[in-house]
Amino acid sequence: MAQLFQVGIKALIRNKKSEILMVKIPAKSGNKAHWDLPGGRMDPGENFQDTLKRELLEELSCSYEGTPKHLMSFLTNITIPLDGIRIPLIFVVFEAKLPNNAKIKLDPESMEEEYTWFSKDQAANEMKYKFSKDFCELVSKH
Repeated sequence: MAQLFQVGIKALIRNKKSEILMVKIPAKSGNKAHWDLPGGRMDPGENFQDTLKRELLEELSCSYEGTPKHLMSFLTNITIPLDGIRIPLIFVVFEAKLPNNAKIKLDPESMEEEYTWFSKDQAANEMKYKFSKDFCELVSKH
């Protein structure tokens, strides 16, 4: 029997102070309210970078510049409801840079309620709900 997975593409974005951008996901998402990296699930026919670009434009009203660097891929700590069952979610995380003149503006139609910048240790702690232990350790050391 084949195993089904959802694939999410996430962006680790730092500002000039090395703080990490995170978005607030409300409880109405089907999981408890939590902070998350910007990004989302792939659409059919997309590659990783197309998904990353689309998701950042949808969530933040801006996209990355240059070439994002792959940081890690892993099975997350949550599942996604689909047709009456829960499907495991795999994250592919890229380190991405916003343009210097980027103005972050959350889409009022999207799920994200707010955004903020966390220190690497705060971000790693907030990520424990959804992200792998190895990735959280990478964030706190990187």
